[in-house]
Amino acid sequence: MDDLIAFLAARVGQRQALIMQTVRKQQAGDQLTRGEAKVSVEQRIRALGDGELDVVNQMINEIEATRRIMLAHRTTVSEKVPGFPLYGSEYWCETCHVPADEAGSNWCLTLRLLALPYNGHGDYSERWRP
Repeated sequence: MDDLIAFLAARVGQRQALIMQTVRKQQAGDQLTRGEAKVSVEQRIRALGDGELDVVNQMINEIEATRRIMLAHRTTVSEKVPGFPLYGSEYWCETCHVPADEAGSNWCLTLRLLALPYNGHGDYSERWRP
């Protein structure tokens, strides 16, 4: 995987799925309708203790914060010389203003740091290392 954004989005999705899977704790063969599953999950959430709920809420907040950071640090294209598009374009992080020759060739430090905890993952690229 060469795209740092896609890599981070996949890891965030995995964390969210893990939270839901943990809260559900259904048996492998159980078949529930959507309504039954919703009630079942809600009952399990209500049965959690304060400490467990705090951990689940913290994980949900971390996922949301990561998504917002990724959105704030997306790459944008601008003209190298304003008004002269023939001179090509540059790619920039919208927040850090880190330039690059092409999208993804110079991810900003913020996105690289978000990916660092996953450096043991098979799809992690060493060129993302801060």
